[in-house]
Amino acid sequence: IFRGVIDLLLKSPVGDVIDKTHHDRRGFLAVAAFVIGLSSLMVYFVDGADTSDMILVYIVRSVESIALAFLGPAFAAITLSAFGPELFDSMNVKREIVSHIGSIFSAILSGAIAWLFYPSIEAVFILPMTFASSAVFFSRFIVKGDPLMGRGFHLRTEQRDEQNCVVDTHVDEIEPEASDYWEVFSDKRIMAMVAADVFHVIAEANVGLIFNSALAGVGSWADDENENDSDTAIMARSAFPLLAAAGSLAQIVMVIGTWIVGYLTAQGWGRKPFYVAHLSVHPIRVLLILLCMWTNAGKGWLASTELIGGLTGALGIVNVFMRADIVLGSGRFNVVDGYMATIRGIAAVSSQYIGAVILEGQGPFVALSVSFVIAVIPPIIGYLFVPETLGMRQRDFKEEKMEEKFLRAQAKLGIDKGGESQYIEIGSFSSPSKADRGGTIATTPDTVGSP
Repeated sequence: IFRGVIDLLLKSPVGDVIDKTHHDRRGFLAVAAFVIGLSSLMVYFVDGADTSDMILVYIVRSVESIALAFLGPAFAAITLSAFGPELFDSMNVKREIVSHIGSIFSAILSGAIAWLFYPSIEAVFILPMTFASSAVFFSRFIVKGDPLMGRGFHLRTEQRDEQNCVVDTHVDEIEPEASDYWEVFSDKRIMAMVAADVFHVIAEANVGLIFNSALAGVGSWADDENENDSDTAIMARSAFPLLAAAGSLAQIVMVIGTWIVGYLTAQGWGRKPFYVAHLSVHPIRVLLILLCMWTNAGKGWLASTELIGGLTGALGIVNVFMRADIVLGSGRFNVVDGYMATIRGIAAVSSQYIGAVILEGQGPFVALSVSFVIAVIPPIIGYLFVPETLGMRQRDFKEEKMEEKFLRAQAKLGIDKGGESQYIEIGSFSSPSKADRGGTIATTPDTVGSP
């Protein structure tokens, strides 16, 4: 809980730091990866549950949470600054595919080591440090790109090098002014996505708790290997390959699904169908888990439901595409990501606590049934309130908001009641026609209309 609270408190401020920093973001990524890897070695220094051990655990987990909070925003900002908005989607797809392949390798290797050395499984915790060291080494080969583009200021890339990476042509320019925080956070499209995500995470977190407990054979799901203690918290040996297989199945589906979604969106398919599908798949998985438990189908069938879980993750890659479509030009790209992650984190923590209470008091079937009802809400919100964002990336968030203010002010003042063309200025801004956003600043009747 302590670690979760720190993680939640830091996500939004860290996104803001990554946005505003004038330091090399690759350094943030390297340090964060190293700290996370180093924290995994804590297992070799904790002998029991006395006060000194608990203090060490709290300190290490707190530092690890701080490092974890930097990973997501740093990755997103580096990708955007190095490859620009035009290649942002395709590079995210490639990065996710490589990440999933790495997770498959890690899950298989961890499961094999844990099974071989059971019950002494400390060797597993050396793997994160090994992977983190490689991340630190290779981070220096990442192209720096345009730092201002990394926070979502520039919508077009003026120059690229021979590797098709962004060349920073804005070194001597004055940094543009970013949009107000509230203006970005209160955007109706962002709020709709947050609402859908909240219900999706609430349903998903509770299901994950039940799924992992059942597959690991702990507590009320203890199997024959723990038959002497039905409430044991020690995983059975057979659980390690099962958990590794379940994780690998999900990652394999994510690799294939992510590639397909990336390919189709690159061909001009809209984002919203994939977004709604991403939200709609989870209720199906809940029903399948319920069916496995109801029929006592066995842990193999239960593990196979991770195929559906992997599909949910694969389709979910459009989330970052849609956020970029909406907020690029605002200069608040990463803080928005942190803000949404904070809300999702609060929902996940709340869901796990409430789900554990329901699970203990009413049993897994009631807990899963509640999750199913909640899981039906997100696709409804996504379908009704989240718009199609394909094509929105061609316009600037700040210009769009200024135009909205202009039109509201014009409607309030009752200007152009006769329908004739007017030229109205508010400060130094004139609302451009939707058909002429790049040049003429005259407002035409089709953009104003009658109030």
